[in-house]
Order: sequence, then C-alpha cells, then structure tokens
Amino acid sequence: MNSDASEYWGSGIGNSGGVEASPYPMHGRDHSLLLTLPPLGALFFRSEG
Repeated sequence: MNSDASEYWGSGIGNSGGVEASPYPMHGRDHSLLLTLPPLGALFFRSEG
C-alpha cells in the first residue's frame, strides 16, 4: 500500500503495487530491494515467504 498513490489523491509516485527482492547482497542479507519512496507517503510491506 502506498498512501501517496493517485487513488488516495496523492502524487502517484511509488512502486506500482509491488517489487521483488533481487539477489544482490546488502547489509548482511542475501537479497535487496530498490524502492521509489513517495514524497509525503508511507509504505507498508507484507512478506510472502
């Protein structure tokens, strides 16, 4: 969920409903994410693993 999405009258900047982790190690983890952060929003995450 992106609270800055256009359906909530926000800017619409975000991650198009979801992203998947890539196998690039970062901060001691095996995978990482490349995220677009909305200017005045909050991002909510859900693990599917």
